[in-house]
Amino acid sequence: MKFIHTADWHLGNKMHEVERTKEFENFFNWLKNKIIEEKAEALIVAGDIFDTANPPTEAKAMYIKFLASLIGSDCRNIIIVGGNHDSGSLLDSEKPLLEYLNIHVVGSVSNIKAEDMVFELVDKENKPCCICCAVPYAHEIELRNYFDEESDIGTFSDKAYSGLYNSVLSAAKEKDGGRNLPLIATGHLYAADLEGRFESFNEEVVCDDGKRKLDIVGKLGLVHSDIFSDEFDYVALGHIHYTTMVGKNPKIRYSGSPFTLGFDEAGLPRHVLSVEIEKGKKNTVTKIEIPPYYIYKRISGNCESIKKQLQMYDKKQDQPVYVEIYYKREDGINIHDELEELVTELEDLNIYVISRKVQVEEGDLFDTNYSFDSREVKNLLPEEIFKAVIMRNFPEDLSSLNEDEAEKRKNEVLNSYLSIFMEAYNRAEANNFGDKK
Repeated sequence: MKFIHTADWHLGNKMHEVERTKEFENFFNWLKNKIIEEKAEALIVAGDIFDTANPPTEAKAMYIKFLASLIGSDCRNIIIVGGNHDSGSLLDSEKPLLEYLNIHVVGSVSNIKAEDMVFELVDKENKPCCICCAVPYAHEIELRNYFDEESDIGTFSDKAYSGLYNSVLSAAKEKDGGRNLPLIATGHLYAADLEGRFESFNEEVVCDDGKRKLDIVGKLGLVHSDIFSDEFDYVALGHIHYTTMVGKNPKIRYSGSPFTLGFDEAGLPRHVLSVEIEKGKKNTVTKIEIPPYYIYKRISGNCESIKKQLQMYDKKQDQPVYVEIYYKREDGINIHDELEELVTELEDLNIYVISRKVQVEEGDLFDTNYSFDSREVKNLLPEEIFKAVIMRNFPEDLSSLNEDEAEKRKNEVLNSYLSIFMEAYNRAEANNFGDKK
């Protein structure tokens, strides 16, 4: 069978208050046409349908309208699972009605059995052609029910997820009944060994599109690819916003998000994955690039460099261009005043500066005599502020260590605190506290 793998729609998102309704609608129109063009028999959406647990009414209406638009197409099967941004109960509330349309929703793993996450997919002749294990995002308390103490995999996350996926695999094999149909699984989680994973804060690495991309700082909740049995013919994952494989395994993939959800992702190609699967044969996976509706761009450098980059725009743009300025702080220069007139003129060209971040040397952040004005503090990255707080209030006495040893110990402590902070910060943003920070 052929199916489309997508994830991380984040409907209702307003990055820096950009109204994105038309952007979402444009994607859905494109996706519907692409499903028809590809003659895909199934659509798999691997979590984070909405940006918040309580999405706006228009976002929910857009979701239902898109699903209804596929009725009558070759896409006879739709699988939707919840992500960490979703309310599982909200997604599940419409399950009874959607099942009549062969749209299978699993919002959460709470209070359901493994067999409730397993569905038989059919082809255009209504013949069974695949088994799908629709596994959503799972909270720690839910994963404890699947914790496999006998597993030789080390971490809690690996043992718990291993138990979960082995349970749904057993249920899938029972539903298959010896027919030897292809087996698909979904997931919404952090996987280890990604192409392009940003494992340390200052290290640049490359994803399969040749771009540097950040997905998360730290390793809390990291899951390794060996939790997925080789008996799965394809694993459709969500949670990471760029297109990539896990452990260089072509059967385990993230589709990435169709949308730019942060300026650290600006300029990254967006895809859905078209997957052809047949038992006993190598899958054919095609990355289909999504045409952008809005353009997002980060411009970096000192004041003079940023001016030159902005001045390169000399005519009105066909598509709105939203810009983040990531500027290197210079003593004696107020970049807000320097750029005010230019930024105003750019709006007539359909170009909007909607975010400003200040880039400073680490030594300046940790210097107690170094000061920032209120606008600069507001525009520091949260991890930069946190690092400065830790280093200015270091919790240990390092006077007995030499300079190299003290520096090493500072980095060890900083990295351990930073991973915890970033996990907490990401969770807070997921719970809609980001606008209050």
